[in-house]
Amino acid sequence: MKYLFEIYTEEIPATFLNGVVKDMKALAEKKLSEFSINFSEIKTFGTPKRLALFVSGLDEKEADRKVEIKGPSYRVAFDENGNPTKVFEKFLTSNEIDEKNTQIRETKKGKYVFAEKVIPGKSAKEIVKEVSLYILENLRFPKSMHWEDSGVRFVRPIRGMVALLDGEIVEFSYAGVETGRLTYGLRIDKPKPIELKNAGEYFAKMRENYVILSFDERRKLTERKARSESEKVNGKPSYSFSHLTEIVNLTEYPTPFLASIDKEAFDIPECITASIIEGHMKSLKVVDEKGRLLPYFIGVRNGSSDFIDVVRKGYEKVVKARILDGKFFFEEDKKTKLESLVEKLSGVVFLKGLGTMKDKTDRLVKLATEVSGILSLTKEEKENLVRSAFLSKADLLTNVVREFPELQGTMGGIYAKIQGEPEQVAAVMSEQYLPRFSGDKLPQTKLGKYLSIIDKIDTICGAFSVGVKVSGSKDPFGLRRAGNGIMQIVMSEEENFFPISEIIEKALLILGYGKKEVEEKKEEIVQFLKERARGILKEKGFASDIVNAVLSVPIDFAPSYESRASVLKKHIEEETLLLIVLSNKRVKNILEKSGAEFGKVNPDLFFERDEENLYSAISESRKAISENLQSGNYEKIMEIFYVLHPVIAQFFDNVLVMDEDEKVRNNRLALLRELKRLFDEFADFSALSVKKK
Repeated sequence: MKYLFEIYTEEIPATFLNGVVKDMKALAEKKLSEFSINFSEIKTFGTPKRLALFVSGLDEKEADRKVEIKGPSYRVAFDENGNPTKVFEKFLTSNEIDEKNTQIRETKKGKYVFAEKVIPGKSAKEIVKEVSLYILENLRFPKSMHWEDSGVRFVRPIRGMVALLDGEIVEFSYAGVETGRLTYGLRIDKPKPIELKNAGEYFAKMRENYVILSFDERRKLTERKARSESEKVNGKPSYSFSHLTEIVNLTEYPTPFLASIDKEAFDIPECITASIIEGHMKSLKVVDEKGRLLPYFIGVRNGSSDFIDVVRKGYEKVVKARILDGKFFFEEDKKTKLESLVEKLSGVVFLKGLGTMKDKTDRLVKLATEVSGILSLTKEEKENLVRSAFLSKADLLTNVVREFPELQGTMGGIYAKIQGEPEQVAAVMSEQYLPRFSGDKLPQTKLGKYLSIIDKIDTICGAFSVGVKVSGSKDPFGLRRAGNGIMQIVMSEEENFFPISEIIEKALLILGYGKKEVEEKKEEIVQFLKERARGILKEKGFASDIVNAVLSVPIDFAPSYESRASVLKKHIEEETLLLIVLSNKRVKNILEKSGAEFGKVNPDLFFERDEENLYSAISESRKAISENLQSGNYEKIMEIFYVLHPVIAQFFDNVLVMDEDEKVRNNRLALLRELKRLFDEFADFSALSVKKK
């Protein structure tokens, strides 16, 4: 059997769509797994106007299930003569059981009545109804709406639902809409209703009516046609995957076409023209082989190629008007110095409780000054970083950025260069917001990285200081994005160390925290940033236990997280690493269970040779490990640990740690603590999950 469930809605935001389709499939799989019914495949689809679930190869019903039911005790179910009591009869009646299917069994608590009951499997029709309602009630969206009296919330108002099991309607209602067999094709003025005879003809009917359900098919069609159109002018389309995804999810039947740009576009910065093409027109840039913008773009129509010339002229007319606007704003902005706008930032609110953008600018200037000392910048670098921080938010008050907010920072850099600011300052200002999202390019200049980091750290520290919390999917101020940006930059640094904790501390002091409060709040922010690092490492394919082991290392060593994780991943299957992990787990358990307070290791209290050997091995290894940590030679560190392991094994084989003599016992515990600290300098090996071969 085949089951189709389509939710026909008003326009679903393009950026939501792929996530919703993925969640829809996960919900269907989860709910179907609760039933003993066989099926071949689950597929989900999404377009701007519909979400669809298609289940193929469904059995007509789920298998019957035999269940055992424990009833009352024998002495309650039967009287002294062995005759059934009313309790026994009620047990049979309430469970719809025949007496012949009962038996008396001895348990630890005495004799009890047991019965075997066959529960008939539900029909496929009942099951798919439950699955569909479960999806409707449990789908979650970044933003949702309610539009009718029941208070139901959904991504957009539901205007129709199809629920067909083969050719039979599965009847139910939701948000005042009843299921049926009517769907609609591509929306042009008034969509054409389509009556489906059965679930199996859905895909063909949709295609006949200019609806391509598969995102991948729409994407490939868009890319292929965009390439062929661009080749007509010796160019190629330029886009990010996220931008292409948005364009594809604005259409049910994408038709790319080539359009031209008037020469006015080349009298203004290329970024303005690109922003108009991508942001306002939801189209694709066309560039030459060197990546330079050509006077063309690829529009994407939602529909067939009929009257495409009319559509093209419409797009070109709008682009021309927007470019003229951009040119006017740009020329006006050039008349005003950026530094004259800084004071006016006092009229722009940053965040409730944190003052204005001028207040933020003042904090950034102070933080840039502090960071210059922490990072040992030259006098020129310090001056340029502080100057960049001072001017960094001024472009928020320019006409171009007001009209094209996505160009903040970029326009600041352009204006700074025009106004004669040092080239390094202009470059830093243009890079301050990078990376804007996961996978975005990183700042290329050293000072660009530093301004980006301190800007984001100020935002996070400030938000945390006024009680802004990130929970679940809620992140209204983009703190996760800011944290991800910090960690992407820091983890890409070539050095093995970056003093991020000290920068956080300085940022908190500038916000007015006392020294005691700083430590508490700093730890909270460090943990928040480590969670961002966790996500980055997992995206790179590292297992959770390896990530946990690496994240035990202080955050200032974040630039080395990936390298450390790579070495652990390489060795994870080796027998010696297994033994090291088991030893570390043993040491950790002993130390945690001891509950004792002990000072430094005292070699004078050793009376076993294996104690002395371990102490000497730790002392010798510490210097070598320190040197290799500084040079980033993590493979050499693993070799040192491998050499150290036999000494550890000998210690555990021949030395009783929990000696009766308290001084001896505490001294041995202190020795184990030093051993654990030695390993922890590289990673927490006790966090690794390894199995004996």
